[in-house]
Amino acid sequence: MEVRCIGFVPPMVGMDGEFNTFRMGGVLFRALNPGDEVFLLDEKKKVVFGRAVVTELDNGPLMEMCVIHGERNHTQLSQDNSLAPIGILQVMQKIYGPHIATPKRNSTVIYLRRLE
Repeated sequence: MEVRCIGFVPPMVGMDGEFNTFRMGGVLFRALNPGDEVFLLDEKKKVVFGRAVVTELDNGPLMEMCVIHGERNHTQLSQDNSLAPIGILQVMQKIYGPHIATPKRNSTVIYLRRLE
């Protein structure tokens, strides 16, 4: 069984219990399946900080995914749910750049349950 790493950039927030993470494109949507275990990687320190199991995946236009799944994103869990779709869009544009993280660009949402 191949174990993959999913990288995260600081701040590392909201990654206890169940949460989701967004990624641009469809590579991980095609590569992962519910039940797969992944390592959580701190991209800045290049160190594994946890392990999780994939519980669900979704794929579609970024803004649509933000509306459907934004409030469960680890960066938005402590925010007002009504602001989560715009909040996660802004996070994605900060990480990927506004020219890549456009509202209609394909994105993947990965639901994870923390194991350790």
